Amino acid sequence: MKRYLQVAELLRQQIQDHKLRPGDPLPSLRNQCESLKVSKNTIIHAYQLLEAEGLIEPRARSGYYVCHTPLQQTINVAPRPVKLGGLALSIISAASRMDLVPLGSADPESRFPARRQLYQTLARGARHRSEHQHNSNHYQPPPGDSLLRARLALHLSETAFDCQPQEIIICNGAQEGISLGLRAVAQQGEIIAVESPCFYGTLQCIEALGMKVLEIPSVQGEGINLKLLEDALKRWPIKALMMNPNINNPLGFQINSCRQAELMRITAPYDLPIIEDDVFGEMGYQSQRISPLKALDNSGRVVLCGSFSKTLDTDIRIGWVVPGRYYEEVNYIKYVTTIASPGLLQESCAHFMADRRYSRHLRTIKRTYKQRRDQFLNDLNRLIPREVSYSQPEGGYLCWLELPHYCNGDRIYEQALAAGIAITPGSLFSTGAEYQHCIRLNFAQYDGTSEISHALTRVSRLVEEELDNGEN
Repeated sequence: MKRYLQVAELLRQQIQDHKLRPGDPLPSLRNQCESLKVSKNTIIHAYQLLEAEGLIEPRARSGYYVCHTPLQQTINVAPRPVKLGGLALSIISAASRMDLVPLGSADPESRFPARRQLYQTLARGARHRSEHQHNSNHYQPPPGDSLLRARLALHLSETAFDCQPQEIIICNGAQEGISLGLRAVAQQGEIIAVESPCFYGTLQCIEALGMKVLEIPSVQGEGINLKLLEDALKRWPIKALMMNPNINNPLGFQINSCRQAELMRITAPYDLPIIEDDVFGEMGYQSQRISPLKALDNSGRVVLCGSFSKTLDTDIRIGWVVPGRYYEEVNYIKYVTTIASPGLLQESCAHFMADRRYSRHLRTIKRTYKQRRDQFLNDLNRLIPREVSYSQPEGGYLCWLELPHYCNGDRIYEQALAAGIAITPGSLFSTGAEYQHCIRLNFAQYDGTSEISHALTRVSRLVEEELDNGEN
């Protein structure tokens, strides 16, 4: 059992035995760390878990207290349309600016050798096409290049779940895959359940399709609240569940096999389609990846979406969908919307995957990102004020920071941008104001250089100034 779960169980038992009574303050983070011999983040995660269970509650500038009455474990909002506005586009635009230190958009490190090898393969393919006249020149129609599908199927079968080439459809990145999946299982005006916080790209996709969203809270380190999901399925006509269970964006957790099985059990009576965003799924720090939900899918209702964007390069707009029973619908929608994905890119990715180069690259980036995570969290722990909690990513390169509720992450974003630093405000990760006090940081390039270290120091100072302003 993870250490924070042990701490949470200890405190839970003290509350149940009335050793901690309603209204009693919990010991400070410092005192708990010293008495239990654990880190600050362990205590924070334990407190967050108990808060999610309704046993304790935070009070501004005063710490945590035992609740007088347990918080009602229900979803307090109805399904609602998504209206995020143009802030997300400005985040993406800022990420492309060479004058900004990249602590914002979820882009991978661009200096790995595999990225250069991929573009060399692409260049050779382009030269070959320019020098040889083909008898015909046509689209690479869905479901896509047969060699790429075969190599993806082999890779997925060896690492994640049994997969055949004929089950895969190539698309323009995972974002298109998610859109195709949503359009195959739901119509305009219908309800999609999502984890909360939820990646803003997913919310924008739901917005563009005119669907409604029902946000179900996630528990830090655990994933979507399964009790609330079960209640929501009984209450609302939910058409699909949109999930990012393995290396979640933005929280960085991966749900374990037991919770995966429970999620599949809860949704089975409703025959609920699940669209699984797996773009970070292969980037867990452990040697062998945790299988996706798709591995437990015996009825074809899980639509798995993946891509090379987070592992190789964001500009390689090649992704894939394994849509199960929705194969024909997804394949047709792909054809009538974008007709095809670029054949040259598909061929290049297929050739790149030869000789297990992609598998070796994954091992390299997981090792590197884990090292950078450790360095980043060590510096963050030293720099960030004690009132701020932050995630302990289990893979990938994203870290979620939660400030006291009176703080404004949008304001920190604007101030960081003015200082030449790109970050992502938490307000984007919900249709409401639930995460206005949060920010997300990217440590993909956090290699200890002075520029990026100074940028984190500057962001930490902006956070401290926001805390001070909120007190006044």
